[in-house]
Amino acid sequence: MKKSFYISDFYYIKSVEEFKSEKIPPLIRRKLSPIDKLAVEVISQVYNNDVEEIVFSSKQGEITRLEKIIEQYNELNEVSPAQFSGSVHNFAVGFFTLFQKINIPYYAISSGENSLSAGFIKSIISQKNNSLFCYADSSAVACLISHEFGKIKCEFENSCQKNSDEFNSFVDFLEGKNDIYKSNFGIIRRIEG
Repeated sequence: MKKSFYISDFYYIKSVEEFKSEKIPPLIRRKLSPIDKLAVEVISQVYNNDVEEIVFSSKQGEITRLEKIIEQYNELNEVSPAQFSGSVHNFAVGFFTLFQKINIPYYAISSGENSLSAGFIKSIISQKNNSLFCYADSSAVACLISHEFGKIKCEFENSCQKNSDEFNSFVDFLEGKNDIYKSNFGIIRRIEG
C-alpha cells in the first residue's frame, strides 16, 4: 500500500533542557509536568484552525505522576484527585484542547518503542484532510499532516523496517537531512520540499 501526503509544518524540542516556552502562559506552565510542557509547546507551535483531529503518541506518557500516585496510595491509602487527573496518558493533548477551547477529536496511542511510528502512521492514514501529530516523552515533535497541500510532499509505503532511534531519525527526515524515514511500520519518502 502506498499513500501520498504532505507535511505542512513541524516543530520539535530535543530535550527538556532545551525547553523555552513561547506559547504557554507562566501560570499554566507552572502546573504542567515536563512531558506536558513539551507536548503543549510543540502542539501550540504548529496548531492552526484547519486542524480536524489531533493524534498524540507517547511511549510512557505520565509515568512519573503515576509512580507518585502509587507511592501516595501505598503510604497514605488515598490518592489526590489533582494528581490522578494529570496522570492519564493523554493529559497533555486533553489539556491543550481545553486550554484553547477547541472541540475536535483526538487520539492517544502508546505502542512501546514503536509509539512515534504508530502515531505518525495513524495521522497519515486518517480520513481527515488535516491532522496534527504529536509525539512526546523526553523529547517532543509535532507535525501538521495534510492530504491536500503542504511544504513537504511524502509517500508512505507499508513494509516492515527496524529503526532503533525513531525520534532523531524522524527529526532528520523533517529537516531534509534524509529523504527516507524508516519507521517500524513502513517507509516514508520525501518526494518534494
